[in-house]
Amino acid sequence: MEFVQISEHVYKLTSETVVGIRVKINTWYVVEGEDVYIIDTGMEDYAGAQLNAAKSLGSPKSILLTHGHLDHINGAKYLRNHLNIPIYAHEIEIPFINGEKPYPNKIEEETTGVEYQVEGLSDKIIKRLPLDVYLTPGHTPGHVIYHHKDDNVLLTGDLFFSNAESLHPPIRKFTNNMDENINSGRVIDKIQPSIISSSHGEDVKYKHDLYTIYKFIYE
Repeated sequence: MEFVQISEHVYKLTSETVVGIRVKINTWYVVEGEDVYIIDTGMEDYAGAQLNAAKSLGSPKSILLTHGHLDHINGAKYLRNHLNIPIYAHEIEIPFINGEKPYPNKIEEETTGVEYQVEGLSDKIIKRLPLDVYLTPGHTPGHVIYHHKDDNVLLTGDLFFSNAESLHPPIRKFTNNMDENINSGRVIDKIQPSIISSSHGEDVKYKHDLYTIYKFIYE
C-alpha cells in the first residue's frame, strides 16, 4: 500500500486486490483548508487505512463516488460509520447503488452496504466542492470524474485504465456501453489537465494527442 501526494491539494492511496487478476486500486483525498474530501473508497478490507489517511490530512467532510462498483464503494459503509459524513454520487447512479437496477454482470448477492444512504450530487452540493464534476457515462450510466481546477488534476475513476504513457479502456465485461465510454473520454481535451489519475494504473501527463491515439486504437 502506498500513500503519496500528487499535487498541492490532492493525495492518492494505492492498494491491490484480485478480481481474476491482480489490479491496483487508487483512491484520493482532496484537501481544502481543514476539510478533506474522500474520492472513492476502495475495498472494505483496507477501509481502516483509508480512515487513517483521511484523518491525517484534516477533517473528513464527505465521500464522493465516481460510480458504484464494489472496488469503488465497498469501504463506504465503514467510513460512514466511523466518520458520520455524507456520501454523494450522480443521481443517475443511485438506483444501481441501491440495487434497484443491475450493473452488467453484477453478482446478485453483491450489495454496496450503503443502499439508500447515498445522496445525489445536486448543483447546490457541487457549488460547495473544491472540484468540478463531469458526467462521463459508459462504464456505468452515472459515472463521473472530478477536476481540481487549481491543481489541474483530473480524477477519472474507471473512465480509463492507464499506464505512465497511455490510456486504455476499462474492462469490457463490467462496462455498460463501451462506445459511450470511449466517447466520454474526449472530455480530457476540453479540460486539458496537467495530470490524469485513474482508479486503476499510473498517473498520466496530459498530451494533446493522448485521446486521439486512445480513440484510434479502441473505437
